Amino acid sequence: MSSDAPDETARELFAEATWLQGAIVTAVMYGVALTLACMCFRSLWIRIRSRGPSYRKDIFFFCYVFVVITCATIYNIANAQVTQLGFIDRRNYPGGPSAFEQNNSSIPINVTFVLMDWFADLLMIWRCIVVYRDTRFRVYITIFGVVIFLGTFVTASLWVITVSMPAQAGNNWMSYSLLFPYLSVSLASTIFISCLTVLRFLEHRHRISSVLGSNHGSIYASFAAMIIESASIYSVCSVLYIVPFAIGNPLANAFLQILGMAQGIAPLLIIYRVAEGKAWTQSNTDQTMTSTSFRMRRTSANPTTQGTSHRRSSPLNIQVTFDVQKSTDDSVTKSTEDKEVDCRDCHAV
Repeated sequence: MSSDAPDETARELFAEATWLQGAIVTAVMYGVALTLACMCFRSLWIRIRSRGPSYRKDIFFFCYVFVVITCATIYNIANAQVTQLGFIDRRNYPGGPSAFEQNNSSIPINVTFVLMDWFADLLMIWRCIVVYRDTRFRVYITIFGVVIFLGTFVTASLWVITVSMPAQAGNNWMSYSLLFPYLSVSLASTIFISCLTVLRFLEHRHRISSVLGSNHGSIYASFAAMIIESASIYSVCSVLYIVPFAIGNPLANAFLQILGMAQGIAPLLIIYRVAEGKAWTQSNTDQTMTSTSFRMRRTSANPTTQGTSHRRSSPLNIQVTFDVQKSTDDSVTKSTEDKEVDCRDCHAV
């Protein structure tokens, strides 16, 4: 070991490195979140100015993005400030910067961390309820979503209140009994809600593919992939934190900071695709389930032989229509398949 190295163990140095590197990666991810927010603002503002049928929803999403990016900004600033305190201003804290960060809770970090988690959960639960609203399971899905959010809300509130109390000053705010239950409930709720939403999209895909062919049903697979992609950002970061945290590995220090920013990126990614028309909208319905009609003509009989009369057959018209009913949310529609076959002027040879 170099003579100018701190008088600390290898584990302590590794723990300090995880805190510092986690702060750097979090700052980079904030740049991603800020870029996504600007893209969402631009797309939503264009839609708002056009005052289309989704005018109110666009305004709601605009405010939603503003709140999320504000929380992400506060989180990033507070995280950078705590990192500066631990590594510069309070460098001689007993146990080093790692001990300082573990034993000193930051209220702005904790509050914005929880708020971004709540906003992400609410968006996922809302979309799941919407896609099931026209099924016989809508009541159960709604109750399930409310119960899941209440579980996250209660565990998160208890954690924030407990670590923010003056009696907790100088104690480990990353206590296993406080933080682990909250993040476990949040991860489980995200996975369950995402799976329910994806299953509904895949059910639509199967129904449409069986009628119109696999090409028309593929769009539902892309919507399911979008949900999986956005949910996986938070889920992967949660697992990368929970596993090292459960076994006492210092890598949890880095992934906890990254997890906070991932909670802001995931919903922004969904809203941007909705604003850009890459999510489930009425235009997609028009492309996949339009009223289709086509004509079929019977082939003429075998070549006539001598003494046999022949009359050319009339066209066989077959019309297939699909009545599309739009739900109250533009991002999800239901299709009522009404098949009508109209055969007119069918003459035998």
